[in-house]
Amino acid sequence: MAESRKNKVIVVGCGPGLKAYMSPKAMYHIKKAEILVGSRRLLKLFPGVDAEKVVLEKNYSVLTQKIAEWSRSKQVVVLVSGDPCFFSYTRMIVRKMGREHCTIIPGISSIQLAFAAAGESWDDACFISLHGRNNEYEHLVKKVREYNKVAILTDHKNTPAVIARHLLKHGVQKRQMFICKNLSLPEESVLETDLASATNMNSGGSAVVIIKNTNHEVR
Repeated sequence: MAESRKNKVIVVGCGPGLKAYMSPKAMYHIKKAEILVGSRRLLKLFPGVDAEKVVLEKNYSVLTQKIAEWSRSKQVVVLVSGDPCFFSYTRMIVRKMGREHCTIIPGISSIQLAFAAAGESWDDACFISLHGRNNEYEHLVKKVREYNKVAILTDHKNTPAVIARHLLKHGVQKRQMFICKNLSLPEESVLETDLASATNMNSGGSAVVIIKNTNHEVR
């Protein structure tokens, strides 16, 4: 027998970091929340929301169980960055709750903003996350060789310089690199460069990197 729940868990995509990029429907559900779950950065976006606020840190499994328990009697809204269905905590929530007990409100991902900032289409691109991952470089090299465009989510260890060095080390040449940081924020920057130049760059923190084949042919 299915568990009795007062409401579905609402998972809201908060976009790239600026509230102006969030949809009215997302804002509506956030204002109706009784329990609001999210990172400290996302929770700070909504100081006026009258809900119990729960910080999401590294406690993913424990918090997923609590969300299931809270949803039996209260309206739980979970905030995630970017789009909920793109490299997100949403997967764990849906697996635990069941899709029939979840409503997902899409958001604008940093990938979308990066391609817009670079003036490039993204319907023909491949997407990889190196955020918090250190064993994906063999996969990255393979995809960069297969696709004309590859978009990469980075972190403070897997920087554009490190990515460029790995690609050059494995014989990847003639690629254009767009390094997109702080997208949507006042300090937004988009740098267009090549792999060799990128190896000497000092760009820490998270960024979206787009690798484009300047030969315009798949290898």
